[in-house]
Amino acid sequence: MQVSVTVNNRLRSADVEPRTLLVDLLRDEFELTGTKVGCDTGECGACTVLLDGQSVKSCLTLAAQVDGAEVVTIEGVAEDGRLNELQEGFVESHGVQCGFCTPGMIMALTDLLQHEPNPSEEQIRAALEGTLCRCTGYQNVVKAVQYAVQKANSPVRMIVDTPGKRFYQRQVEYLVAGDPDALVDDNYHDDAVLTAFEFKVEGKEALRKHFRNYLRWVNIKRVISTDNFAETGNTILFEATVESNHGVVQVYDAMVLRDGKIAYHFTGVK
Repeated sequence: MQVSVTVNNRLRSADVEPRTLLVDLLRDEFELTGTKVGCDTGECGACTVLLDGQSVKSCLTLAAQVDGAEVVTIEGVAEDGRLNELQEGFVESHGVQCGFCTPGMIMALTDLLQHEPNPSEEQIRAALEGTLCRCTGYQNVVKAVQYAVQKANSPVRMIVDTPGKRFYQRQVEYLVAGDPDALVDDNYHDDAVLTAFEFKVEGKEALRKHFRNYLRWVNIKRVISTDNFAETGNTILFEATVESNHGVVQVYDAMVLRDGKIAYHFTGVK
């Protein structure tokens, strides 16, 4: 029989026997081997995928059942070729050991986060009940989800755990809120200098005027990602991808702080 299914946003078709399982369709016909075969009885969860947005055990699902449906496998989770927050959380929180069960865990937890973006530890552990792991002890897997939630909820799309990152986040919060006066008063010295290739602004009053004019023209909607960040004792450097009413751009900034406020600020757009 002929089966057509959208897998990771791509329409795929195959001629299969009525008894063919979804896991075999994915692995053997579509060569998506990230979905693992473990127990063959629905106990281990290594074969978990999303079917029309819901996590299912693909070893318990017939290929014929997904005709016309939408399936997401572990290969379809990354965003624009980059690990998403949950995948990154598994790396940063050491939630992976042998890795065999990791794809199934990520798919089950993706389902959880779609329906509960700020889950409790109990909800995270409940979502993992259908996935067996002999390596991790699950504690770091829970931490991986908490990492993902914290990063997803951050205005700067990163884990804010240093003074420089907190300063950067506060800067972004004022810009997104469209509050130029608070931005300048809280973050800049009286004699601060803001410069770019096209202009130079010096002093708080000039800075207020500059940011008032800037925020009349530019409505910053969100930081899509902070792509690079570095700090020393008094210097902050970062690159970020930002969405505004004028589209998506990459910005880069260098800030020199004095007593916790900006003394010198260079900014630019790629």
